[in-house]
Amino acid sequence: MLKDRLREAISKVDMSITTLARLAEVPRQNIMKWLQGSSPNIEQLSRVANVLEESLDWLVSGKMPEDPMGQFMEKLHIHTGLYEITVKKVVKKRKGGRS
Repeated sequence: MLKDRLREAISKVDMSITTLARLAEVPRQNIMKWLQGSSPNIEQLSRVANVLEESLDWLVSGKMPEDPMGQFMEKLHIHTGLYEITVKKVVKKRKGGRS
């Protein structure tokens, strides 16, 4: 249930409900109501999820977010593991050799 996952996420970051409410810009009473089983305002819950660094999907449904890089690797049939990918902006050189 949402209230259980929310309680777990709050305890994981070791944050008071007052601090969470302030950082998420959500009334403290709303978070307290959610912890008692009330239905949340999804926009407010999304802000709370961001502060807690949790997926909104996980808070609401208990489903872990899919790993897009893992899916990409599976499609390419590349072995799973730890990879480092670097992205570099390529700047077209102007005539005369200057960039």
